Amino acid sequence: MPSMAGGAVLAVVAGLYVLAPGIYGALLHLIDIPPARGLFNDLAAIGQAAACAQRGVNVWVPNACMGGGVYSYAPLLLHWPWLVVLYTQTAMLGLGLVLVFLAAQAALPASQSRGELVARVLGTVSGAVIFALQRANLDALLFLGVLLAVGLLGGRGAARLVAYGLFGLLGALKYYPAVLLALVARERARWLALAAGPAALLGGVFLWRFGARLARALTLVPHGPPLGNCFGALDVPLAVGVWQGLARGASRAEITAFQLTPALHGLFWGLVALLVWRGWRGRAACRAGLTELAPFTQRLLLAGAMLIVACFLLAQNIDYRGIFLLLALPGLYQLRPRAAWVAVGLMSEGLFRIGALEVGGLVGGAGAGMAAYIVVWMVREALWWGLVARLLAVLLAWAELTLARWRCEMAGGS
Repeated sequence: MPSMAGGAVLAVVAGLYVLAPGIYGALLHLIDIPPARGLFNDLAAIGQAAACAQRGVNVWVPNACMGGGVYSYAPLLLHWPWLVVLYTQTAMLGLGLVLVFLAAQAALPASQSRGELVARVLGTVSGAVIFALQRANLDALLFLGVLLAVGLLGGRGAARLVAYGLFGLLGALKYYPAVLLALVARERARWLALAAGPAALLGGVFLWRFGARLARALTLVPHGPPLGNCFGALDVPLAVGVWQGLARGASRAEITAFQLTPALHGLFWGLVALLVWRGWRGRAACRAGLTELAPFTQRLLLAGAMLIVACFLLAQNIDYRGIFLLLALPGLYQLRPRAAWVAVGLMSEGLFRIGALEVGGLVGGAGAGMAAYIVVWMVREALWWGLVARLLAVLLAWAELTLARWRCEMAGGS
């Protein structure tokens, strides 16, 4: 059903793109997807950067070959010359990615109730998914890789080793999936050593080969708009800084280049400490339910939770990264249905923000519209912090269960 619903929405959106571009543009505005020329731009950008790098262009600085842009993905991609096809065959490959992504939703565990089915259908047709697929963002491809690897973890030894290798490869492509290597803690001591040893060796080789470029790429990751289509622990401190800048009459350039002050760093770490405390308090309530989940559902929940928690804490993330909540939804709904509905709502939060702005503007003018927008933004931030605390509680509960199993194994139990 989620795949079918996604296909139906794809057909409608494609029809609007071809037959009614004005309505198509209004729809994207309503769910806060910035305008862009054509489709699948992120996929094309990778292929364009690969083509420029082959010509000897330094793509890490603004260059004419990329239309004045810079390359900000992982350096490994520039060493695959065949990726030029992403630029020359963007439409075909982008559409293929969309179709495979939607079909892959059928590989997730079956819904256990009508409520869960509705939640997952709404997640599949959410603004985050539309955004990711409209751009053909690399996150959509990573989603497929994570889903495949999590499935392989249910197999025999060789399949599990391939899964951990795939996690490492995905981490080399876009950094944050490397946190999934923590799932190696599921293994018994012998397999833990067998998987962790090669992973550490390959990680060291990768850093030795690409360390300098990697550091350069990380410096090019910009701050997103804290009041816009982003999520992350930095949103609140950055938004406070933006408001302070506006209050003292700072220019747009000064606000764009804003960096956190010591006081705002303190606010950030205070919020993170509160998050950890809430996660720690909630872990006990998750332990029993976590063990009752089907193995595949549990692995998907852990993988989705690791990705979302890591991304939330380490960076600002464009809304399309919320697609990884689709991995967690089956297990999260069985553990905490309310948290699952919060996740679904956050995957389309742009609709509520822009809707509040437009309706408020119609009713009370621009000031009322902006006031309504800010209220919805505050609710969004509170919901994100609450959801991440719940996901962190799941991870802490799993960590406790894992430590208990290790102690049992070391004591000679099973």
